Amino acid sequence: MRRAIKALVFGIAWIAVSPLILLTWLEAKLSRSEHVFQFCAHLVAPLPGWPGAKLRGAFYCATLANCHWETHIGFGSIFTHRGATLAPNVSIGAYCVIGHADLGAGVMTGSRVSIPSGKRQHFGGEGELVSETRYDTVRIGAGCWVGEGAIVLAEVGAGSVVAAGAVIVKPVPERCLVGGNPGQVLRSPP
Repeated sequence: MRRAIKALVFGIAWIAVSPLILLTWLEAKLSRSEHVFQFCAHLVAPLPGWPGAKLRGAFYCATLANCHWETHIGFGSIFTHRGATLAPNVSIGAYCVIGHADLGAGVMTGSRVSIPSGKRQHFGGEGELVSETRYDTVRIGAGCWVGEGAIVLAEVGAGSVVAAGAVIVKPVPERCLVGGNPGQVLRSPP
């Protein structure tokens, strides 16, 4: 019964943001630009409280590459590219900025987490500056927790915990605690 009520609320939220969804779909079909997507993302980001979270969830469910309808996207949080994917039960805190990311089932982030589209957006294969932007997908495995203010630039293995304020520049193994700048494994599984 509870899931049916959640689905009904999601449907109402989807209808409410359907004009924004339509504009974003048209942009995706007619061009390679993401300007309309980003504009609409900025419109839904500051919607307050529980209704705002539901409206953001419905908008991103319809416009991201893949997004499960059972997600929570906090106040002020924004996806900068439609290439992100969110598995079921992902919870994004307030004021997060997320680019090309693949978030596994049950991932939880604190507030002000940044997950840019990799760490080499403006560099070529040999480290030289290039004019064409290159995006990488940052994968965060199922069941991970990402602490407040963390910056994640590399893959995080399933079940890992990223400490608040950590800067992740190298891949993190599964089921580890990582913290610091640059991120270091503080505890690994026995």
